[in-house]
Parts: sequence; structure tokens; C-alpha cells
Amino acid sequence: MIVKVRGVLLRFTNYENEIEIGGRTVRDGLVALTNRYPHLGEVLLDREGNVRATHLIALNGEQLAREELDREATEDDRVDMVTAVSGG
Repeated sequence: MIVKVRGVLLRFTNYENEIEIGGRTVRDGLVALTNRYPHLGEVLLDREGNVRATHLIALNGEQLAREELDREATEDDRVDMVTAVSGG
């Protein structure tokens, strides 16, 4: 799968914004990605290893809920990671 990294998360991937990564599911891909970039894991995942609520994960343009991260992903699929920004 191809993982597209945007925004503030780029600094944790050495500013690589399109990363090819292996894995059978979206979750597998995210685990492999955070193994490759450990500092990304510190920001992306909580203590239990779940994606923090401030990050949005999409598979081929469809936003996934936390419980949908076990969806299958092939090498042709695209996973987008975006950090939601809020403020006043």
C-alpha cells in the first residue's frame, strides 16, 4: 500500500509524503510504518497502540473509523493520514 502523509506528521517521516509499505490490512501497514519511523508512532498512536482521535485515516479516499482499520489493503491501495487541526 502507499501511505500518504500530510501536515505536521511529515516531520516524523523525514518529510517523505508518499511511502510504500507492506501489510495485509490498514492496521498492519500502520504498524509497519511506525516501526520504520518510531517517532511517528509516539505521535500517531496512544499507549494501547490505537490511532489517536486527532488523526484521520482514509483508505482510497474513504475515512475509516478506528474499528475499520482491519480492512484489507493491497499494494495498489492508498492510505491517507491527516491530523485534524482545531482552534479558535
